[in-house]
Amino acid sequence: MSKFGEKIMDLRVQKKLNTKEVARAVSIPQSRYSELEKGVRVPTDSQISRMEEYFGIPSGELVKLINPN
Repeated sequence: MSKFGEKIMDLRVQKKLNTKEVARAVSIPQSRYSELEKGVRVPTDSQISRMEEYFGIPSGELVKLINPN
């Protein structure tokens, strides 16, 4: 699992949500969201932006987990 995937899973669990609820809220298919948590897929910039907004975290916070440089 990627650092990005771990982070979004932690955020989801803290809010006591399932993958379907988060996926619907950020306008991506549930299967895609699940793949993001598992680290199978890399999110697009717009997906990252929507997740940051939804989870209420600062812009750019999740991107750092994908590209730590």
